[in-house]
Amino acid sequence: MKEKIKTLNVVKEHMLAASELNPNDATTLYMLGNWCYSVADLAWYQKKIASAIFGKVPDSSFEEALQYLEAAEKADPLFYSHNLLLLGKTYLKLDRKDEAVKFLKMTAEFPAKNDDDQKAKQEASKILNSF
Repeated sequence: MKEKIKTLNVVKEHMLAASELNPNDATTLYMLGNWCYSVADLAWYQKKIASAIFGKVPDSSFEEALQYLEAAEKADPLFYSHNLLLLGKTYLKLDRKDEAVKFLKMTAEFPAKNDDDQKAKQEASKILNSF
């Protein structure tokens, strides 16, 4: 587990380097957004426990995730259903419900080409139905 936490920073560093080489690569931008969202979404107690056991845990925010996810969508609109889903979920975390609903609806209406798209559609629909 300690190695996994150390690896998190290395992974982000490599993704940042890749985005410097090609700043308009939607996939890299999505991966950075996903990384930031996942780290920001850790509960405070999970961060505290991991920090006590393994040392410094990487930090991020939903605002940082949003920057990367929006950049990915701008670079290649509608390229990936999960980017749309994460945009919706990130807007929800930031209490920006109108924008969240917009992206969740886009995800729910996204033409499913594979299982990943179908799962994103189902999750978006479930979130929308909870309102």
